[in-house]
Amino acid sequence: MKKIYVIHENDEWLIPLRKSLKKINAPYEEWHMNKAKFDYKKAPPEGIFYNRMSASSHSRGHRYAPENTKNLLSWLEEKKKRVINNSRALELEISKKKQYGELKKFDIKFPTTYYANNKKEIIEKSKNFTNPFITKHNRGGKGLGVRYFENISDLKKYVNNNFEDSIDGITLLQEYVSSDPQVITRVEFVDGKFLYAVQVDASDGFELCPADLCNTENKFCPANPDGNKFMIIKDYKNKQIKKYENLLKSNGIEIAGIEYITGKDGTHYTYDINTNTNYNPIAEEKSKEKGMDSIANFLYKELRN
Repeated sequence: MKKIYVIHENDEWLIPLRKSLKKINAPYEEWHMNKAKFDYKKAPPEGIFYNRMSASSHSRGHRYAPENTKNLLSWLEEKKKRVINNSRALELEISKKKQYGELKKFDIKFPTTYYANNKKEIIEKSKNFTNPFITKHNRGGKGLGVRYFENISDLKKYVNNNFEDSIDGITLLQEYVSSDPQVITRVEFVDGKFLYAVQVDASDGFELCPADLCNTENKFCPANPDGNKFMIIKDYKNKQIKKYENLLKSNGIEIAGIEYITGKDGTHYTYDINTNTNYNPIAEEKSKEKGMDSIANFLYKELRN
């Protein structure tokens, strides 16, 4: 029987998708990339394949899950199988440097960013900033490596004492974009098309995962009328949407969340393309659009094509 094969490394993040797939009786199977074994000499099973690999997998003890997924996707693509979020999508998921290369190609504004391969380069390239800046990991997610610095002196203390290297050895130095109120916007796409945009309160820091287990406290956010840290924006408009959709299509990305922050001058600065997107259930309560239901329906439609 043909199935939807979900490629992932985090069981907890799959709970909402399981519910949505079961709701429509879609046949599916999970391939956990820290557990599953494959014989690449054989033909893949019949069905479609949805890649949900995360850049932050190593933070959960799954160090080589992305590399294993790369091999798996190469096998599936070589056998002409239908892959949602293909190997190129995976490349962007695990490299912000590659993401910014694509943003530049599609004329999408992003914060001024420099890349460093060691501590010496980090300190040297920080001299390009005269205003506050942040560091972050090239293979990130979950706010990995994100630190705020007012000046080079503070950076040197961090680098020489508590430095946390990126898993791929590349650290980003990026201009700090100040916003008022302190919110970011995450624009969601399913089937390569705009689904909805959600406003996220960023006043508590940079770890802004919308999944159930990442938002258990439901802290009050004064910037959002309903108080939730995540709020779906009604009647959302953004001239960048078409550029975002073209970028996703060009890179084999069909399901994604793209994040940006609006500077005090009104400019949108895009800083992350997340191909392993999660949705906030509290924000979705008042919306007719449901992220995981949309994904499940899309996958089932592709399976039946």
